Amino acid sequence: MRKRLMILMLVVITALGLGLAPGHTLHAATVRHVPTLYLHGHRAGPNAMNALMQTAEREDHATSVLTATVNNTGQVTFTGNWPATSHRPLVKVVFLNNRTLRYNRISDWLRDVLMALQKQYGITRYNVVAHSLGNAAVLFYELRYGQYQQLPQLQKYVAIAGNFDGIPGVHRPRRKHRLGPGGKPPWVAPDYKRALGLRRHFPKHQVSVLNIYGDLGDGRHWDGKINNVSSRSLRYLLGPRLKSYQALEFSGPLAQHRLLRTNPAVISAVDHFLWP
Repeated sequence: MRKRLMILMLVVITALGLGLAPGHTLHAATVRHVPTLYLHGHRAGPNAMNALMQTAEREDHATSVLTATVNNTGQVTFTGNWPATSHRPLVKVVFLNNRTLRYNRISDWLRDVLMALQKQYGITRYNVVAHSLGNAAVLFYELRYGQYQQLPQLQKYVAIAGNFDGIPGVHRPRRKHRLGPGGKPPWVAPDYKRALGLRRHFPKHQVSVLNIYGDLGDGRHWDGKINNVSSRSLRYLLGPRLKSYQALEFSGPLAQHRLLRTNPAVISAVDHFLWP
C-alpha cells in the first residue's frame, strides 16, 4: 500500500510540474503524429536498432526525428529535430548504462523519456519496438505506471526476442519445455511472478501486440539465448488485457537472438504491423 501511494504521489507531483491536474493530459499547441520508440537490449549500443529504423524510413516513409539518451540518473537528452509535420516519427532511445538488469531502473528510464517527450512535444500516445532486455523496460513501465491516464498511452507494441520468463543459465537450467494449459509457463521466474501480480495495471483492451521470437532449429527451441517458452509466455501474462495479440516465429540462422533485429523478414513484419 505504501509503495502504491508513493508511486501515485510521484505521478501527481510530476503532472503538476508539467502543468497538469490528475486525469488531464497535456495538449500541445501543434498536434504531432504518434511516435514510435525503439529500445535496444542488454549491452547493445546506439546503433542496435538502426536496421529497423532505416528500413522504416526507406520503405514506409517514416522519419527519424530524435535520439533520446538517458544517463544513469534518468536525465534525458534529446538530439535531432522534430518538425510538427513529420510523418511517422521515430525516436531512438539509448540507455548509457546498457548493462543493468534492474527492471525497475530501466522502466523508470523509459518513464523519464516519455515524460520528457510529453513535456517538450506534447505527446499523449506512443508505439514501441523493443529487442531483448528492452522489453523489460516496456513491460514493467506499463505494469507500474500504465494505469495513470495522464501519462502517454501505449498503442502498439512489438516485442522482439523478449525474455519475459527468464533466461536459460541465469534464471533456470538450459532445457526445453512446453507451455502448460492456457499457455501458462511450467516454470515461473521471480520477475514473471511479480509481473503477474501487477498485470491488472496494464491498460485494458488498448494495446495491440506483435510478439516475435526465433528458433535456431537445433532442437532446443530457443534463439541461442532465450527459450521460446519464455518469449511466448507474454500471451499468458497479458492476453486478457490486450486489444489484440499475434505471435510470429522465425527460424534459421537469422533467427539468432542478436540477428533477429536485423533480419529483413522480421523488419518487414514489424513495419507491416505498425503501418499496415
